[in-house]
Order: sequence, then C-alpha cells, then structure tokens
Amino acid sequence: MNKKKKLTAIAAVIALCMAMTIGCGKKAPADSQMPAESRLSAESSVSAGTMATEQNQNEGGYEEKTVQIFQGELTDRTTTLRFYDEAPHVAYMGIREYFDLMLGGGLNVEEQGDGRYLLTNAAGAQAEVDTAKGVVSANDMPAFENYLEKAGEGERSSFKDSEAPYLRLRELVYLDAPERVEMDLGGCGITLYGEKDEVYFPVSVLTTWLTDIAQNTVSYNGRYLYVCCPKTGSEQDRSYYHTEYYDGIVSGKPRESDLAAASYAELCFIFRYMYGYPGTAALDTGILREKGLDEALTAYGEEGAKYREELISEDFRRFWMGMHHLSSVLLDDGHNSTQLTMDLGDPESFDRQKYFLEFVWESFANETTGGTSARLFNTAGRIMMLRPESFERECYYQFGDTAMIYLNAFYVDEEGWTSYYENGGPLPEDTMGTVAGGLKRAAEDGGIRNIVFDVSSNLGGNSDAVMGILSLMTGKDYLTGFNELSKQNFRVYFDVDRNLDGVFDEKDSDIRYDFNYAALTSGASFSCGNLFPFLVREAGGMLIGDRTGGGCCSVQKAVLSEGFDIRISGYKFKLCDDEGSNLESGAEADVQLLTETITETNEFTGEEMASPDYSVYADLDGICRQVSEWYSE
Repeated sequence: MNKKKKLTAIAAVIALCMAMTIGCGKKAPADSQMPAESRLSAESSVSAGTMATEQNQNEGGYEEKTVQIFQGELTDRTTTLRFYDEAPHVAYMGIREYFDLMLGGGLNVEEQGDGRYLLTNAAGAQAEVDTAKGVVSANDMPAFENYLEKAGEGERSSFKDSEAPYLRLRELVYLDAPERVEMDLGGCGITLYGEKDEVYFPVSVLTTWLTDIAQNTVSYNGRYLYVCCPKTGSEQDRSYYHTEYYDGIVSGKPRESDLAAASYAELCFIFRYMYGYPGTAALDTGILREKGLDEALTAYGEEGAKYREELISEDFRRFWMGMHHLSSVLLDDGHNSTQLTMDLGDPESFDRQKYFLEFVWESFANETTGGTSARLFNTAGRIMMLRPESFERECYYQFGDTAMIYLNAFYVDEEGWTSYYENGGPLPEDTMGTVAGGLKRAAEDGGIRNIVFDVSSNLGGNSDAVMGILSLMTGKDYLTGFNELSKQNFRVYFDVDRNLDGVFDEKDSDIRYDFNYAALTSGASFSCGNLFPFLVREAGGMLIGDRTGGGCCSVQKAVLSEGFDIRISGYKFKLCDDEGSNLESGAEADVQLLTETITETNEFTGEEMASPDYSVYADLDGICRQVSEWYSE
C-alpha cells in the first residue's frame, strides 16, 4: 500500500471515530427499525415528499403541528409537536409520545398537583417531573431510562450497540444501589410544560436524555421528525440540512433568537448531566459538574468568555466556531465531537465556494491543531505508516512460536454477518471474523504458543466486537461498566456464538483458544483500544509497547433544537475493568518499546523537535521474540 492510500485509510479511521458507538468506530451500524405505532397519528398522513402542515392554535399559548416521520425514508406516519409562544421555533414533544415512538410505549403520566407529575414506565420504574421548577428526578434513573427488551428482540438498544448476530444480550446486573438523580433543567434555561396525562419537553432534551449507547435518537430540523440511529442527517435525507434552521450557514441569515437560546441551554444540560467526566478536559469539570457550563466558561477567563459569546451568538458562523472550540479546545478528550456536521449542497455552487473561501479557511487559518485528538491522530498515523502491506492485508503474522493479529479498529460488519449466517457467505473480515480466523489458523499450526493482538493504532470501536473476541480468548461472558449519573457499577452478560454456527447452545462452550496472550499498545490505543489491553492483562496476559491512550467513556449522541447532533463522552457506560477502575489514565506496558527519540523538523514552522522513535513498531519479528521470551521466563 502506498503512502497516499495509507494516509487515506488513516483519515477514514479518524473520520469514523466521529460516528462511534462505544468509543470509536470503523463502520457505522445501519438503521434499526423500531415500532412506533401505538400513539402516533396515522390518520393525518400525507403524501411522500411533502411536510404535514396541519396546525392548531390553542388558547393555552402554543401551536400544534402535525409532522411526518422520516425513518430511513419518508414514511406515512406522523406525530404532533408543540411550539409554545415563549419559544415559537422550539419543537416540544410529549414524553408519552416519545416512549411510544422510541421505547416500546407503556408510559403512564399522573398529575400530582402544583406542576408535579409522576412518570411510571411499563416495567414499573418511576421518575418525577416538577414543571414549575424544571426539575426531573428519579430514585433509579437507569431503570426508568432503559428497555432491555428491545435488545432481546435483536435490535440495538441499551448495552448491545450493534446487530452483531454472534452476540446476544442475556442480563444486566447492577452491583450497587442507585443514587438518587436530580436534573435541574430549569437552572439550565429549559422550560417544561405539563397538562393532565402528559409532560412536554423540547424534542432535543427528550432524545438526549433517553438515548442509549446505540445512539437511537430523534431530531426535528424544521420540516420532519427524523428517527435516526448512528447515521448522520445527510445520510438519512440529502435535504436534511436545507431548512430555515440551516440557511444562515452560507447566506449569513441570523439564527432565530429562541433557537439560539435553546441550543445554549441544551449544551448546559448536556455537559452538566449527560457528560461522563473522563477527567481530561481543559475546562474545570469540577465547576461544570457542580455549577454548570456557564460558570465553567466564566472560570476559564477571557477565552471562556469569548467562546460563550460564540455559543450564544445569533450569527450561525460564530456559533459554528463556538461549537468547534467547545470540542477542540475546552472539552477535547478524544471522544467529544461537537463540531457541526453540515452538507452545504453542491460543492461547485458559488455560495458554497464563497463560504469556504471567505469564512472556513480564514477562520481556521490560525487555529491550533494540538490536543488529545491531534495526538491520537498523529500517533496512529505514524504507526500505520510502518505496517507491512502483507500484515495489513492478512491481519496475521507469525515468527517462531508467536503469532500477531492486527486489529486497527473494533467494528462489526453487520451486512457481512447477515450474509454469513443467512446465505452461507464468507466469514466477515471485521474484528470477530479476523480474530476467529486467526485463532483457528494458529491452533491448526500446532507450534504457536503466544498470540499478540496489535492494537497500537486502534482508536477504538464497538464493544460488541470486544466482547466477542474476549469470549473466544477466555470464555468470559460479561463486560463491566459504571454509570456516572447514578454512581453504579454494573455487568452486562452476553451469550456468544463461539463456534459461529448460528445457534446459542452448549456447543459454544467447547470453543476456547488457550494461548498466552499479549497486546501491542501505544498512546493511540484509545477507547475500546484502551479497554481491550486492560482486559488482556486482567486475563493474565502481558502488554508490550507504550502506555495506552485512555478514553474510558462510551459515546452518546446529543441533539440540539436546531437539528444538529453531536457526540459526547457519555455517562451511561464508562468502560471499566472487573474492579470498576477508571481506565482514563491508560495501561502501562510491561515491556516498553519507546526507549529512543529522533529529531524531526516541523514542516510548517521549521522548528526542530524530539519525538519518540516509532520505528520499533515495524520490527514484528523483534516484538514476537520479546513476547516469546516473556512467557518462556
């Protein structure tokens, strides 16, 4: 593979990190098809390609609009949104309606008086809403939020974040009692409304709060209600971004003042309550947790004040820069991606060219490229450039009694597995397929004692893939996590089709590969690429290379009222070892490879600088030899 192709591959991995499920991802899962029949209005459906325009002005200070649902394609289903006089451009939705659409229905809303409501889901778990104060609380928030039944039906939900058919969610066990959770939405600037048997939240707040790690969300872009999985809006519908909410990006048309205020309020909510607090942000996360985003930005000084002005600006372009600074400066931990994704239409159009020339390039000309994300990209890229073409192609190498298996990401080829199980297609070449084939090959060789998993340029991926290969290695059937909001450790148990025959049965326990295991690591071993080495060590294996790069939070999707979706280091599933340890600081290697430095010249500044000599990662024979010697001793 030539340099140009390698760099393209590196860029692709980084780009796909922005669409991660747990950690980073190589391939975004396809849509799951969630039933949404129970309370969604079908009688007011309209023809495809048009928006439902049924509106009703109520005396209670709001307007109702019936809008079509877009789920992979424009459907004939509709739902009703409210637009209150205080914020006429901000879409509100009833929480019962949301449960019917996304969480299997069955939510009961009981008015308690004085603006208070008791919410009870189908499993009996409860939450309380005080609309007068704007406070949402629950004694057991995870029980109220999650429906494991959806995953039991084979769909992405809760803790199974792909359609990997070799993996079946069996049980979720919390190891601690939950702490009571209170979320002060009113203090963030978010108004709630209630009447009789329904409580109304901004659509964006509902979906941000109730989304799962599989990133099932809804968003309203001014025309349709989009039911999305990890896909971006432009993949859902090429006209997704061409609405009144987005026109200001190119045209300079200002944002609506109520939408600008709502989006900032939602950012305050997101980063106070939905954030996983991995501990690596430049922003003071202690202030963020206790007092909120506004106070944290104030404490950051003049730059914080500047970024706040960008985030609340009614100028789309300043707002866009503020979101960039939030992601790349204030909260750059390798997972947060708040840069706004936009499809600005025909790249040859005059408006788009003018926009990029006059604003984008000019704005980013003086931007720094340092930080966690840049470090990860740089380290992964340098190591990937050293990979022999044959190793990249086969993902397998052996020297003496030691074999190496190359894992550049943890991902699930869902289409490939469907073809394999249903049509007798070839074994997919994703993570599980690569490892299953590699371990089988090593076992049939007869002379292999040690297996090294090369995750030195692995920026992360899908926890389902980690679970699958961990089961092949050790027979382990669970992953351990921590819920940052309810302060609970938990274990998620799975059945794994280890013999890949399409059946979960006792024959699966016969498949286990008893090798000595090791992981080749670097500072680019991030997210699931960071979790996996911890699990290898926990299973008695060794690490060779350099300290891993951290990344302990799963990725959650959050949505703003203008339809933008962002990705954050989420609170619902912080990756842990069996002891419940925070893995953000990374795992130190048992055998350190980076002992030498080289002097390089910065091609932009001409400055000479010392950097680690990564050439040792190209010596696969030497790495295999050191692992063999480690286990021989």
